[in-house]
Amino acid sequence: MGPIEILYIGIALTVTLVGLARGYVKELGSTLIILVAIFILTFFEDQLSGVVSVIGERLFGAETETEVNAVLSVFYSVVFIVLVFGGYSGRTLPFTGTPAPPPQGTLISLMVGLLNGYLIAGTLWYYQHVYGYPLGQWVTFQDQLTPTAQTLVEYLPPTLFENPVYWIVPVAVLLIIRVRG
Repeated sequence: MGPIEILYIGIALTVTLVGLARGYVKELGSTLIILVAIFILTFFEDQLSGVVSVIGERLFGAETETEVNAVLSVFYSVVFIVLVFGGYSGRTLPFTGTPAPPPQGTLISLMVGLLNGYLIAGTLWYYQHVYGYPLGQWVTFQDQLTPTAQTLVEYLPPTLFENPVYWIVPVAVLLIIRVRG
C-alpha cells in the first residue's frame, strides 16, 4: 500500500500523455465534456446521493455507513468515468483553426493534457475522499494520508467552487472559443 497521491498523480500523468498525443485541438473538446461532467455531478449531488443510497440499501444490502459510502463512491466514479470516456471516444468536439506549430503547439497540448489529467484524477480522488475512502483497502486510508495528500485534497476540482454553477463559466468560455473559431 502506497500513498494515495502517487496513484492519482499516475492517473493524471497518463491522461497528460494522452493529451499530448492527441493534440490540444481535440483535447479541448474533451476538456469541455469533463467540465460539464463535473458540473452535472456536483449540481445534482444531493439529489443523486439520496436516490443512490436507497438503491444501494435495497439492491446491494448496504446497511452500514461504510457500505453506503462505498456504493456512493463507486456510483459517482463510474458515472464520471463513463462521461469522460464518452468525451474521449468517437467523435469529439474539435476546435477549429490551424494548430500552432511546435514548440508552441506541443506546449499548449501539454498544458491542456495536464489540465485534463488534473480534472479527471482530482475528481476521482474527490469521490474517494468525500466518502471516507471506502475502497481504501488498496491504498492508504483517510486517517493515514501523508502531509502532501492532506494538502492536495484541499485543491481537488469539485472543491474549487462552493457553488457548482461556477463550473458553467469555463464551459461557456470554451463554447464561445469553439464557436468563434
